[in-house]
Amino acid sequence: MKSKWIAIVMTLIMVVSLTACGSSGDGSQSSGSGGKETLVVVTWGGELETALKKAAEGFEEANNCTLQWESAPDYSKVKAMVDAGDVQWDVMSCDSDFAFRGGKQGLLEKMDYNVIDKDGIEEYCSDYGIPAYTWANVIAYNSAKYTAETAPQTWAEFWDTDKFPGERSFYKFPYQTLEVALLADGVSKDELYPLDVDRALKSLDKIKDKVSTWWESGAQPQQMLSSGQVDLISAWAGRINSAKAEGSQVDIVMNQAIIVTDSWVVPKGTKHKELAMKFLNFITRAEAGKTFSENITYGPANEKAYDLLDQSIIDTLPSAPKYKDMVATYDPEYWAENYDAVNEKFQAWLLE
Repeated sequence: MKSKWIAIVMTLIMVVSLTACGSSGDGSQSSGSGGKETLVVVTWGGELETALKKAAEGFEEANNCTLQWESAPDYSKVKAMVDAGDVQWDVMSCDSDFAFRGGKQGLLEKMDYNVIDKDGIEEYCSDYGIPAYTWANVIAYNSAKYTAETAPQTWAEFWDTDKFPGERSFYKFPYQTLEVALLADGVSKDELYPLDVDRALKSLDKIKDKVSTWWESGAQPQQMLSSGQVDLISAWAGRINSAKAEGSQVDIVMNQAIIVTDSWVVPKGTKHKELAMKFLNFITRAEAGKTFSENITYGPANEKAYDLLDQSIIDTLPSAPKYKDMVATYDPEYWAENYDAVNEKFQAWLLE
């Protein structure tokens, strides 16, 4: 009987010990291996996430942690997690206007510039966000129908459905869509902001009946172009370039592109704030930027990465110096202040 009770007690001790090992005790995530922290990194997925993973190589080993990659960013989810006091995401890439809006709304941690080195990224640093990478919204076309010589070279030409026939498509959200509408209507790239929303919508009125689809996911444009569903589309350059490299009959025009720099943010209440800041410092170094831009046609966050990149790579990037005089720059602070009102007006216009 005594031996039976001893066996029961030993079993209970083992159960309690295993339970303790499987929990960090404070609700934070743990890999269960050697006390490693797990940092959840949220990105837009696809080729972008693949390139970011390449850029982050070495961070896990250097910091004895595990990176858990998820997609996609969801601002309403961030708010819900913060409001509930149950923040499951630690680092998130996002539209840069959310770095301003989310900060004002109390949804984001302030950047710790005692940990994050601003060298090479200072121009785009703010209280609640740092630069992640640079991409472009461009004219894209089905290269079975158009060539580099025959495709529209400006947004005004994109609007010319007589000279450039075919179905069109635009992003189903106002940012970038309103900018290109104003460029098509003759507004200078240096005088886009503050946006004349009414003028932009009137410009879109002229082409609305030629828009077969308003796309919502970044993967849609290359699918619609390569399938022949549309002939011309306002799209993200990196996605189209990747599809072209894989053999799809698609291509882009860089003239009058909208250049956008996305941000990294840290949701308020993360249980891994210190590790998150270390990750942001790592992923924005020039060396990481070099690796990133070697794996996708997006510009690096750190301007010093250009000193490390081959010229052949630089020439493929939307932020390449050769494009400087032909592109417009997205203004995240304008959108941070005006997005809700403008989007409400834009979505109502779509339904007209």
